[in-house]
Amino acid sequence: MRVVVSGASGFIGGHLVRALAAADVEVVALSRGRPVAGAAEWHAVDVNSPEARRLATRGEAIIHLAALSDASLSRREPFSYGQVNVLGTANLLEAARETGAFFVLASSQRVYQPGPRPLAEDAPLRPVDPYGYSKMLAELWLRMYREVYGLAAVVLRFFSVYGPGQGLSSGTSGVVSIFLHRAMAGEELWVDGDRRADLTYVGDVVRGITAALARRGRCRPVYNVATGIGTSMQELARLVLAITGSRSPFTVRPASAPGEGLVADITRAREDFGYAPQVELPEGLARTYDWLASRGTGAP
Repeated sequence: MRVVVSGASGFIGGHLVRALAAADVEVVALSRGRPVAGAAEWHAVDVNSPEARRLATRGEAIIHLAALSDASLSRREPFSYGQVNVLGTANLLEAARETGAFFVLASSQRVYQPGPRPLAEDAPLRPVDPYGYSKMLAELWLRMYREVYGLAAVVLRFFSVYGPGQGLSSGTSGVVSIFLHRAMAGEELWVDGDRRADLTYVGDVVRGITAALARRGRCRPVYNVATGIGTSMQELARLVLAITGSRSPFTVRPASAPGEGLVADITRAREDFGYAPQVELPEGLARTYDWLASRGTGAP
């Protein structure tokens, strides 16, 4: 089987390409970054380019991960986020329409409105930042291709992914990476009230993607890929300090919306794919810390 992976040199993309290669899947990797270990081919392309669309026609399936993903930075650059996340998706959907390839779109928890209870796939879509809106619009484009053209396609909504290989953003996305870097540098951790997050190890996200790929056309339109467990930022801070042995202080800031968060209901993926997260948070944090420590304290 030949699979095209966009955003292949990114955090999730690198893990996914290696997993597919280990399963003897031929991967055509598309990215603007560095060459990708495990890929049969790697092409440096812009996701909006005609060349990216042409290359995407070579796959029996297209896994579309390429995106701008820092939610906080999206407030300063909404147009760029629309160009890459919305129009880039439309560009590769055209390739799938031409060939009939199965299309997997990586979406985000950010399409939901934060709330006090786990969010199922039919929860209201009410983004709070341009990044979330860009993902919601990308999902709408996919829905149009599915309903108008009969494209076999699925949306996978990821929640707070972390793990080895995750860089440190210049914004506020990637709370695990931010906390680990600050703890390893002996810097203060800032905790947002009692906000809860569904912290999902990157290996479990890869398992969700490959499970959807295995089913191909036998999918419902949308799935959450997460743990279904809400972790407060205070709990995360304490785990990070324990794992790193850091004496960094942490300060709790007042919650703007007490009791709310972004936690998934993963019932649908469990029922349809047999999906179940395998890496619990303490183990995932330890693996991520070990990776960072091997690269030097605070190294991205």
